Amino acid sequence: MMEPLPAGRTFALSILAGLVAGGVLVGINVALVQPYTNALADIELENLFAEGEFDEDEYNARLQSIYFSQRYGSVIIGLLGGALVGGAFAVSRIRMGPLKAALLIAGIAWFVLYVIPTVKYPPSPEAIFDPEAAATYQALFVGYTAVSGLAAVGIAFGFRMIKRKEKVFGAAALYLVVVAGAFFVFPEFQSEEDPFLQQSILNGWRSAISLSMTAFWFALGAISGILWTFGSSNHAKNIL
Repeated sequence: MMEPLPAGRTFALSILAGLVAGGVLVGINVALVQPYTNALADIELENLFAEGEFDEDEYNARLQSIYFSQRYGSVIIGLLGGALVGGAFAVSRIRMGPLKAALLIAGIAWFVLYVIPTVKYPPSPEAIFDPEAAATYQALFVGYTAVSGLAAVGIAFGFRMIKRKEKVFGAAALYLVVVAGAFFVFPEFQSEEDPFLQQSILNGWRSAISLSMTAFWFALGAISGILWTFGSSNHAKNIL
């Protein structure tokens, strides 16, 4: 058995893992997402010229804020993700090795905080170039993510005291019922049709974002698990 890590050390190692995973996310964003962002920026430029609303300073400022978010925002996401994974490990009673536990926690977080909200509100090009659309989209996305996250936490704690083996399936079923109900309650994000936007670019951009976020969460889980393992006194026997 692995000696339990002190909560402070667990949290510190998880923050370090989040920083590294955030760096991985930055690299993937630059390599995969940014080329599609550049293509979307060119399309937005065509729209502005067609509507006679092009303002070079405003356009450049908006573009730089997008690039800033893709880089430095990814680091912040990494730190928050590390804190979440570390906190969940510290308070949970997962009876498995640290690597498996970290991957399990990260996988659940990926599903609850990324997959479920993104199914309802997929990334929108309009929401990155139009400040008003961005405010609406972010409010809806954050709200739905909060419902998904709080439902998962509340149900997990509610089923924690149940001894039956079937409690995992019961908790999962109840969670899906809650988020399905929220799916129909939350309004759709209404975006204007863009005549210049090619479906292949939109699909490629969304796929690149999905790949980057999936790689981030599971890299975070793997790095956290390895650090937790090597942070214990008998790590050699507990890689898995």
